[in-house]
Amino acid sequence: MSGKAYSVTSDSTGLGFGFRLRWRLAYMATYVTGSASRQGTLDPSAQLRRDRAQRLLKGYQAEGTEPPAELTRIAQGY
Repeated sequence: MSGKAYSVTSDSTGLGFGFRLRWRLAYMATYVTGSASRQGTLDPSAQLRRDRAQRLLKGYQAEGTEPPAELTRIAQGY
């Protein structure tokens, strides 16, 4: 395994081009317009990352490979 930390924003396992494009645009919009002092459950960027992590888990399951532990943690909302 490489020494790089896992990033849910750069993993594209099982995600289509259209989803990745729409997700990136929504993520950039929340970065520009989102509130900087939101709680974790109300933070729109965190919610987008959690939704993407859940879709990535489905992609890993479809491929029959083991997802990174960090991805599982993010998908569960921790």
